[in-house]
Amino acid sequence: MSIRRPSLGVGTGAAVLVLLLLLPPLVGNTQLSLPTEIFLFAVFALTYDVLFGFTGLISFGHALFVGFGGYSIAVAMTGHGVAFWPALFIVLVTGLVVSTVTGVVALRTHGVYFAMVTLAFAQAAFTLAQSNIGNQTNGENGLTVSGAPNWLVGPTSQTHFYYVALAVLVCSFLLLRVFVHSPVGRVWQAIRENEQRSLMLGYRPFVYKLLAYVISGTLATLVGALDALFVGAVSTNLFTADVTIQLLLMVIIGGAGSLWGAMLGAALVRALDRYLNDLAGAGWVTNLPNWLHNTIGQPLLIFGVIYLLLIYFFPQGIAGLVQRRFPGASPVPQPGLGEVEGDALSARTEEIMPVDASSTPVIRS
Repeated sequence: MSIRRPSLGVGTGAAVLVLLLLLPPLVGNTQLSLPTEIFLFAVFALTYDVLFGFTGLISFGHALFVGFGGYSIAVAMTGHGVAFWPALFIVLVTGLVVSTVTGVVALRTHGVYFAMVTLAFAQAAFTLAQSNIGNQTNGENGLTVSGAPNWLVGPTSQTHFYYVALAVLVCSFLLLRVFVHSPVGRVWQAIRENEQRSLMLGYRPFVYKLLAYVISGTLATLVGALDALFVGAVSTNLFTADVTIQLLLMVIIGGAGSLWGAMLGAALVRALDRYLNDLAGAGWVTNLPNWLHNTIGQPLLIFGVIYLLLIYFFPQGIAGLVQRRFPGASPVPQPGLGEVEGDALSARTEEIMPVDASSTPVIRS
């Protein structure tokens, strides 16, 4: 599926960014918790979109990286007194190692088997964290995260963290956009469309899929650490499949294969989660008759209905809806096999070397 963006996408994005930069003075320090949470989950959704939307890999264990990021910084800073920046470096290395090792193993499988292997890795991490391995994880009670710099935990920490999360989101979007629009990104999309054909064209799908997996996992681990700092604690729930399913929903609702769609999907899912839970606890809802209260007071039930309606009416997500409403919009380049075949043909043609003016060209091996 190819998702396009409007030709005014850059201008719209710049306008939204300016608005977000001006938001803290307008709403106050106490109202920034939800936007900050949305920014962090938007990055998680971007990393999952690289796997699912652009490369065609459906993972049920992406929570592995979220949890590793949170526990790595908690153990480093709280358990061993490591300073903030060295702890972030430890998290980065941890994410790189974990994503590489698990990727090499998981990508030996395909389809549903890949999904099951990634789920097994996340479940193994959950079990190890819950068993308080090496007396480091504190079992099912989790860990608090302490030792953050004053500018992240002081009276104005909400505003500071808001801008940090926004900066991380913008940088992550730009970085992944570079990859998606690069030759590597074209091969990712070709693999998504037809992996065997990509192999026949001379590409090595395993290498390109591993690159997508490592980039996605490392970035998710790093942002998982920031999320742990924001919440102030970590628990084994970070490794559960619920986290991964939530990211999958964000990408599907926003539009798989669209970076801005993934961000918008994350905003919608997190906002619904917050407001539906607030609705369930509202006084006027609790005073309703039991049968009505048991319906409106179930956030998951209402979200499920909303999700079904979105998928039914907008099967390609919000990004697909925008593309249908603006058919003349400039597309995000997602050439897939078409341009990859052209690249392969060009490279093959360059290898044809005539011996002389009258001879038949030969192909170098």
